[in-house]
Amino acid sequence: MTAEGGIMHTTSTPLPGIGTLHLLAARDGHRVGVVRHADDRRELVVYDPADPDTRLTGVLLTPAEAAVLADLVGAAGPMTHCARLDRHAGGVSVLQVLIGADSPRVGRPLAGTGVDGAAIVAVDRGEHVIPAPGPALRCRAGDVVVVIGRPDAAFEVIDAVT
Repeated sequence: MTAEGGIMHTTSTPLPGIGTLHLLAARDGHRVGVVRHADDRRELVVYDPADPDTRLTGVLLTPAEAAVLADLVGAAGPMTHCARLDRHAGGVSVLQVLIGADSPRVGRPLAGTGVDGAAIVAVDRGEHVIPAPGPALRCRAGDVVVVIGRPDAAFEVIDAVT
């Protein structure tokens, strides 16, 4: 794969019982990987430039977080992204997620997206805000789904919506 200013090396390595490691060796010697787990979780991994086999850190991402990260680095992906994330005292998070035109959620109902510890509290539909939307409400392109709850549970709802 060619990158600006030189060659960028990428490899994919099966990790039996875990998933697949997709590794990027940057021109400056740093190595960053994404482990795609068998259960579809993603883990961002950073390796020590002095010892390419030593993992410095890893961050386990939900599908929604992985989509946001992909959007930030410019990767093409689902047209759904976290428009805003606020964390408040007491461990309560408020997330706003934009449903894009190419999202697989368009035209589908919100049914089955609830989890213990978080809920969809509103859908912002441009000129109209739909408070406490029911499970029969179908998503439209441009909807902003508002979720409130514990951070882990709120991201779980976002995963179900996206």
